[in-house]
Amino acid sequence: MLMIATAVPAVTAIKNNEINTVIPTTSQLSMTDGWLETQKIFPSDGIAQAQFGGLIDIDGDTAIIAANQDFGTAGFHSGSAYVYVRTGTIWTQQAKLTASDAAINDNFGWYVCFDDDTALITAIWDDDNGTDSGSAYVFTRTGTTWTQQAKLIPSDGTANDHFGYYAALDGDTAFVSANWDDDNGDGSGSVYVYTRSGTTWTQQQKLLATDGQAGDRFGGSIGLSNDTALIGAYWTDDYGVDSGSMYVFTRAGNTWTQYQKFFPSDLAAGDAFGNYLALDDNTVFINSPYDDDKGNDSGSVYVFTRNGTTWTEQQKLIASDGETGDMFGAYAIGLDGNTALIGSPFDDDMGNDSGSAYVFTKTGTTWTQQQKLHAPDSVAGDGFGCTIDLNGDTSLIGAVFDDENGVHSGSAYSFTKADLSYTIAGGFGVKTVIKNNGTSNLNNITWQIHVEGGILGMINKTVNGTIDIPAGESVTVTTGMLIGFGKISIIAKVADEEKTAEGTQIIILSIVK
Repeated sequence: MLMIATAVPAVTAIKNNEINTVIPTTSQLSMTDGWLETQKIFPSDGIAQAQFGGLIDIDGDTAIIAANQDFGTAGFHSGSAYVYVRTGTIWTQQAKLTASDAAINDNFGWYVCFDDDTALITAIWDDDNGTDSGSAYVFTRTGTTWTQQAKLIPSDGTANDHFGYYAALDGDTAFVSANWDDDNGDGSGSVYVYTRSGTTWTQQQKLLATDGQAGDRFGGSIGLSNDTALIGAYWTDDYGVDSGSMYVFTRAGNTWTQYQKFFPSDLAAGDAFGNYLALDDNTVFINSPYDDDKGNDSGSVYVFTRNGTTWTEQQKLIASDGETGDMFGAYAIGLDGNTALIGSPFDDDMGNDSGSAYVFTKTGTTWTQQQKLHAPDSVAGDGFGCTIDLNGDTSLIGAVFDDENGVHSGSAYSFTKADLSYTIAGGFGVKTVIKNNGTSNLNNITWQIHVEGGILGMINKTVNGTIDIPAGESVTVTTGMLIGFGKISIIAKVADEEKTAEGTQIIILSIVK
């Protein structure tokens, strides 16, 4: 969000492109910070139906973006995962990862997670323990080189377990779910714990819900931090059929034990609470994608916090403009400190199922919606917001059905939390001075200036372009010289925000009030 002032520092003008366009719709805005789209990411070898952006994980300046429907190295839906590294705000592809024994329909990249220089990538339709039994691969990075370190397969895996449906990685500990496992009944679900010693990964334990039943899908989501794990079972029936629940496990020595089972206060049948979660220290966001507060399947997200070892409901979040079928929070929540981004992949603002993402921030103990994000080129069916990860002032948001490299090839958008301000001034043409008040360099910031008016409406000019603004610096963009006489109207737009001004044109001099 941006604020307009009227002072004009002297800075160098940037080239622009002159176009013919209609005047954009104006809106009055007063905040100075917000999230700006700075890059659209898609692989150099992307293909139709690859669904790049299906899962995203960021750790520092490295991101892994899955394309589990990619042809990879083995053909149809064998899958792949791309590694990107960041310099400033620009992400560049470093590697493309595929399984050493990739096969058709393995869906390598179904789930990805990344910690330091280790990546865990699952392939839920791998067949080592029978058809669609599933597996998970560990990759490690030395310098800029990625190498497959291990392939994880459960000791008791069987056909159709879908081992690798969800995964979590924290240091030398990995959790991998098999939520179609049958130990507590058909499709009751389980989670396997693996630990690493040196370069060797060993299955340490298999976790089951103490009250597990057929169809619960225990392992539908996992959050792992140090000696605490949260495991969702989105089809448990405690508050009605498929209402869902969340289990807490804690580790003492080498043993994980179920400690708590919890639910939100207004849970109802069919809500599927626990279908996805984001855990950050003592706070967890847990979705309920079929909740109906804003209409059937509009969706919601619950905030729980930990005090000691007990998790307690703190707040329920819903989109301010949520509607039937939006499924707010369905598969995508990014959480870091006092900021959260929540996807709504079936939102229709830019066309049917174009998708969106909402920004929430915390003050004290209260989370408040601050902004709603869209992809700048979003169209119907893109599914923007189907996946999200957040790290500091950077978020990557997937649009798995975007058509950049062919139908449903997929893409991801990088958003940066910015602190921008800009001013409108006159002179030999109308100028906009844009300042980056933040601590990060910003690239590819879009801008536009439209001026019209004068006697007989002879002035009608729109210019636009993109600029890079280093942290703490200002850049000036301009219409170039205008010729005319009389009152003029001005609309200046930076990123997604715009402001109007009035002025007077005196032959070649533009005066802004």
